[in-house]
Amino acid sequence: MSLIDYIEDDQTYQFTKYMQLVKTEEDKILFDRFAYGVCDPQIKYQNDKQKKKMIILTILQLCQRNKCVTFDKIQQACYLNSRAEIEQLLIDLIQKELIIGTIDDQKGCLNIQRCISRDVRKSDIPTMKNQIESMYERVKHLKEQLKKQ
Repeated sequence: MSLIDYIEDDQTYQFTKYMQLVKTEEDKILFDRFAYGVCDPQIKYQNDKQKKKMIILTILQLCQRNKCVTFDKIQQACYLNSRAEIEQLLIDLIQKELIIGTIDDQKGCLNIQRCISRDVRKSDIPTMKNQIESMYERVKHLKEQLKKQ
C-alpha cells in the first residue's frame, strides 16, 4: 500500500510506522499533515476521504488533551456547520472504539474516558517526559500526605 492508501484507510489513524513510504517532498508534506496536523481551512484535500480523516484526527487530538470536549469546540476546530454531523462523527468514533466516552446531548459535549493517541514527534518526547515526571512527583507527594492521615 502507498502512503495515500494509509491516509485514506478508515482503519489507520497513526502514521509514524509508514514513514518509510515517504519518498518525495510532497509525500513529506502529506505525511506531516496527517501524522501531526489538524484541520485547516486553507488546505485543499485531494478528496472527501482525506478531509474526513483530518476531521477525525483533529477530534482525536482534542480528546487526548481534554476530559470533556464541547460540540462548539469541535465545530470550531474542525470547521463544521452541523451539530448533527458532529454527533454522527462522534457516534462513529465511539462505535469504532477510537474514543471511549459518552455523548451528553443536554450539555452539548463529549465526556472522554480515553482515546487512541496521535503520532508523536521525537521533539515532543522531552516535554512529555517532563510532564510524566511532574505527575509522578505530585502523586508521590499525595501518597505521602495520605500516609500521614
